[in-house]
Amino acid sequence: MINLKSHRPWLLITYVLIMFTNSIFSFIDIPIKHIWKYDKFIHFGEYFILGLLLFYMLYEKPISKNNLIYSIMIISLIPIIDESIQYFTPNRISSVSDAISDYFGCYFGCFIYHITNRIYNG
Repeated sequence: MINLKSHRPWLLITYVLIMFTNSIFSFIDIPIKHIWKYDKFIHFGEYFILGLLLFYMLYEKPISKNNLIYSIMIISLIPIIDESIQYFTPNRISSVSDAISDYFGCYFGCFIYHITNRIYNG
């Protein structure tokens, strides 16, 4: 079970809320127009951090296989919700390739945290 008295789940929840808030706003007035060339890298990086935070929360204490599976399933819904919010937001574009970048970033962040945790903690 997740320990809500710890700061770890609140860090993850806050980050997800910031991500969803970011999806609501239209960034059409950004003065840096060429930033959209790097859109997939931005998505990857954003979700890489999400994956790190998820495993940071999960590895607070020994985790069961069921907890891990449920967490991965829940975290897999976040890119879908994020892209759905963008679909209904004016001047925002939702795309499957963005969602794929999101998934790669998230799962890669989870993988990196898992590997570094195993290296340093055995």
